[in-house]
Amino acid sequence: MLFPQWIIDHIAQSLYWADRTVRADLIAGLISGENDYTSNLTATIRRQINARAVPKLSATSYVLKPIVERSVGADACIVLASEREFKICLFEAKWPRLSTHNNYWDSVQKNRRVSHFDDQLHKQQRVSSIFAVWEMFYCEFPYGKQPSFMPSHVSACVWQHDAIRASQERPGNDNPWTDQELEDLLRNASSQVDHLIREVCLCHHGQRFNGNDFLSVFEEYEVPSEVLVIKYAGEDAQQA
Repeated sequence: MLFPQWIIDHIAQSLYWADRTVRADLIAGLISGENDYTSNLTATIRRQINARAVPKLSATSYVLKPIVERSVGADACIVLASEREFKICLFEAKWPRLSTHNNYWDSVQKNRRVSHFDDQLHKQQRVSSIFAVWEMFYCEFPYGKQPSFMPSHVSACVWQHDAIRASQERPGNDNPWTDQELEDLLRNASSQVDHLIREVCLCHHGQRFNGNDFLSVFEEYEVPSEVLVIKYAGEDAQQA
């Protein structure tokens, strides 16, 4: 484990309530789009963790300078760090708007004539064996009134390896994903962000990096400019 179990519980609970809180804002019409949701989500995770006032557990947000083209096919980065090692998570966000639109959330790239989502999934493959990578689908339905293939109170999440498998099984990537294809994916592989972060902390996904030099890893592999670092500096993290 990257952290003691009780710290993992705090982190997972913080992500759950952050996602649930921002979904409430989305339901109320206070979120303007995917980027706004993602920015609010990472900020709310930071506040949730810091408000718990757990000794040696903290969260800090960073915006990286666009030194290199960040073409990894993801919207945000979460770093989970102890004093001696860290892991990196990436996620791509989509807001399908299933309550108001049909087949709205994907498109065909004009210059390459391929599905934008398929292209993002293939870009993620460059780092999917190193980082923990997932897709996150935001939901504007009121609590309890969402489609049966989406969680009751939070967003639907899918590991990148499940999404890329579904992408490879499509008849061709020159057409955008449909709502039915999204439904099939989520029925087969849907989870939620607190469950995924537990898996990462338990070291079932993502590679461990020694030390705390996040920047060198960011520059080598390219990550989204929006980064949230969650750090536990307690001594018991070393025996976890």
